[in-house]
Order: sequence, then structure tokens, then C-alpha cells
Amino acid sequence: LRARYLIACERIPEAMALIKSCINHPDISKDLYFHQALFTCLYMSPLEDQLFQEVLTDCKSGIEIICNTEKEGKTTLALQLCESFLVPQLQNGDMYCIWELIFIWSKLQLKSNPSKQVFVDHCYQLLRIATNVRVIFPFMKVIKDEVGEDGLQICVEICGCALQLDLREDPNMKSLIYKAIAHFLPNDLEILRICALSIFFLERTLESYYTVEYLYKCADEEYNECTSSVQNRVRFELLPILKKGLFFDPEFWNFLMIKQNCLALLGDKA
Repeated sequence: LRARYLIACERIPEAMALIKSCINHPDISKDLYFHQALFTCLYMSPLEDQLFQEVLTDCKSGIEIICNTEKEGKTTLALQLCESFLVPQLQNGDMYCIWELIFIWSKLQLKSNPSKQVFVDHCYQLLRIATNVRVIFPFMKVIKDEVGEDGLQICVEICGCALQLDLREDPNMKSLIYKAIAHFLPNDLEILRICALSIFFLERTLESYYTVEYLYKCADEEYNECTSSVQNRVRFELLPILKKGLFFDPEFWNFLMIKQNCLALLGDKA
């Protein structure tokens, strides 16, 4: 109660002294209120930039503090707190609580500024500092959910950028990106076939081969820009990126040749 009173009166140095004493107490420190109150004091003081240094190491506790701060109507502080947890996680490549943090961050960012373009720009800024390519999936999820139809095209572009990274040590991740692209563009037979072949080359499983066979037995379709989910520019930038993952260019082969080469790669499984 005393800490709340001092904060309400904006007697921040006194409040911080009291709160830090409580945090240093082995029993009282278990109450997350005092950690939340410390962030509030830092936000209200000239020492605001210390937020990143004072942040708790446990993201689960951090998420609870962020949500409690938001419930009190302090959206700007909650957003800054969220970023103070999220940014180090992205820089360290740590996936612990990353889905929850990105989801909460997206809601707070849009509440703070409803502009979808600003939201996308901030997503790109955070993606640039990320060291683990797997964070593209939670970011694509929030972009697709929050931005609407344009979000799908942005997600396809993010996948294209990710495929240009060196993923030789992580074939599973590369396969997941191809699957994501196929999910985003379910009506583009040419891209579906290339993705299916690329996944097969990475996984070499009967299941992935059956997908290739099914797609190549479908009747050929002419690409129609009017019915496409993405702009023509994005699609034609994506095609050469996708083809880099192929062992051969299927454009010049009929299905019989593709089947023979795939079966040879399957080996005993064939």
C-alpha cells in the first residue's frame, strides 16, 4: 500500500527505495507486484532506459507482469516491457515463450498505434534483429491474423527471404518453409509442385513422394494473375528462389522422368 501511495504521489525515488528493499527480501520478493512496480517507477523516472537492464530473466513472470500492467490501463508501459523481454530473446535466438511474447506484443502494438503499415514495419524491424529463423512463424501468424488479405502476401515474402538464408544445417526448417508457402498459395499448381519436389528432396519419404505424384497427375493449369493470392511481382520473385532448392528443373521433364529420378533418390524405400 505504501509503494502504491508513493507511486501515485510521483515520489519515485522513495518508491524505488522501498520497492528495491522488498525485492531483496527472500519472501516478499516472490510477489510479482514489486517487480511490476519497479518497472512503473523506471518508466516514470529519467532512468527509463534502464528497463532493458532491470528486466527479469524469467519470461513467464514477465508475461504476467505485462498483462497486469495492461489491465491497469498502462498500454505504453506494457508495450515497452514486452519489447524489453522480446528483443533479448530475438537477439539470443531463444524460442522460450517467444510465441506468447510476439502475440502479446502484436496486440499492444496495434492498441498503441492501429496503423497496419506501422505494425508491419515494426514486425520487419524485429525480424531483422532475430538470430533464429524459426521466429518467422509466430510473426507470420500475427501478420496474417492482424493485417488481413495483404498479410498473406507479406508472409510469402518473408518465406522467400528466409529461403535465401544458409539453411544447410537445418533441413527441417527449410522443409517447414516450403510447406508454409504451399499452405499460403494452395491454388498455384506450379508453386505447389516445386514446393512438393523441394520437400521430397529434403525428406526423402514415401509420403512426400506421394504428394509429388498427386500434384503432377493433376491437369496442368495456366497461371491466372487475377485469381492469385499474391501480386505478380511477388510470385515471379519467389519462383527462382524456390527453384534453387531443386536437383533438376521440372519444367523440362515429363512426369515419367521426374518419377524415375525421385524413385532413384528413394532407394530401398521405392
